[in-house]
Amino acid sequence: MMEGDNKIDVAYFEVNAHGRILSGNRRFCRMFGYSESEVVWHYITDFYRYLKEWETFRDCVDESKHSFVVRMRNRKGRSFKCSVTREVLQDSEGHVTFRSFVTRLGEKAVAAIPETSTESKTLVFITRCAHCGEQMRVNTLAETRMRVLCDNCAAKAYPEAFNLAAGAH
Repeated sequence: MMEGDNKIDVAYFEVNAHGRILSGNRRFCRMFGYSESEVVWHYITDFYRYLKEWETFRDCVDESKHSFVVRMRNRKGRSFKCSVTREVLQDSEGHVTFRSFVTRLGEKAVAAIPETSTESKTLVFITRCAHCGEQMRVNTLAETRMRVLCDNCAAKAYPEAFNLAAGAH
């Protein structure tokens, strides 16, 4: 977590696709009753009241859906409704990270959620070929968890499918 993250007065956290919390700023920690050092030892499912809401958040492939209303709970087990706004990030290794901002419903908005740019965002999903390990682009987040073959490996494994297109000319 960068030093500037704690100066934002919005509850902010990052979580990987498996639900492991990678970081959380002070406001996030205060909201849920944890210290900054212990929040990274938790899974986000410890904070969601209902597991199904986390699964819906994680598995949503609609790139236009960035905000979710969910019921979360603090360390003492008290639950409250929140709005969670997310950005989906993927690194060159294909690891997916959700950068998320949390506000309690009914709470006065303390600050606007920081925008990284005013341009429209394009998400690129990258995975590795199940055979040769070469990086390749896929269409959805769900496809990053599947065993996918690149064009070269698919042509070798299923030559009849690739020869159909060549024989049609």
